[in-house]
Amino acid sequence: MSPRFGFFAFVALAALLAPLGVAQPAPPPFTFAALGCMPYARNPDAAASFARVIAEINRHAPAFAVHLGDTMASDEQATDALLLKRRDDFNTFATALIYTPGDNEWTDTHTEKAGRYIPTERLARIRLMYFSEERSLGKKPIPLVTQRRDPTFSDYVENARWTHGGVVFATVHVVGSNNNHSAAIPGAMEEWRARDAANAAWVRAAFAAARATAAPGLVLFFQAQPFQTDRNAAGYRAGFELFLKTVEAESRAFAKPVLLVHADEHRFRHEAGLRFEKNSEPLANVTRLETFGAADFHAVLVTVDPGSAQVFLAAPLIVPGNALPLLPRPRAAKK
Repeated sequence: MSPRFGFFAFVALAALLAPLGVAQPAPPPFTFAALGCMPYARNPDAAASFARVIAEINRHAPAFAVHLGDTMASDEQATDALLLKRRDDFNTFATALIYTPGDNEWTDTHTEKAGRYIPTERLARIRLMYFSEERSLGKKPIPLVTQRRDPTFSDYVENARWTHGGVVFATVHVVGSNNNHSAAIPGAMEEWRARDAANAAWVRAAFAAARATAAPGLVLFFQAQPFQTDRNAAGYRAGFELFLKTVEAESRAFAKPVLLVHADEHRFRHEAGLRFEKNSEPLANVTRLETFGAADFHAVLVTVDPGSAQVFLAAPLIVPGNALPLLPRPRAAKK
């Protein structure tokens, strides 16, 4: 039986059983891919390596793919031409491609090496170029529900939500460099406060949608690595505190599997039972997944089984022809 025929058979069976009050079978398993922090032009053969990543994702034919931001390195200039080139790259994905911005595209563009842009101006351009419509990119775009529908937060067109197999998925615009929480950059704190409030509202809306539809699980995608358990710098948490507290509280109340997928540190990481703070108890229903990136041109592939207790199973997607990823060095023991 072909996958397409199997899906339609499932839909037909569900339609027959629903009026009878019979418990409906769970939707069939599917996969999605995630990648981030690429391509960085400073890496040798970056364009060809990125093309191989896309080709390998296309070969696996996932239901959709998500790019977690940083479509260029911090030493590249986020020109309109480069932003448009990345959009063209995204449209070579054979499936739907959903994108959430990273800090290199706008937050960090004020530096000399990045072109001395006004970050909020670059953000406005990104919203215009990538998020003018409520649908994904890719060769098979899917409709999206975005935060523009909320009159209070209508500027945040990049925050998107969709459902597949009953599972709720959402992007949240949370970026590295402390989420633009920087008093040294004119206008940054005002931008951060407004987006921070919008993000918290969007997280709550995603969980509300999951509860309303009895979703078996929920996935959030964002660019930043926000977890204090991996950071020692004083004040780092300030840009992420509301976001993390909101995700933790909503995940605890939801009590079903939650998967948090992010980029930023360019290393594969899969951590079940996430601790939101260094000394807190692990939250058993929350799993954190980080993608490869930078010099490691690889992705992650997640199998989603709505009928299982676990729902999500993630694994590295190693791309043939690209150099194997470097394993992170173990942290030095404290003296």
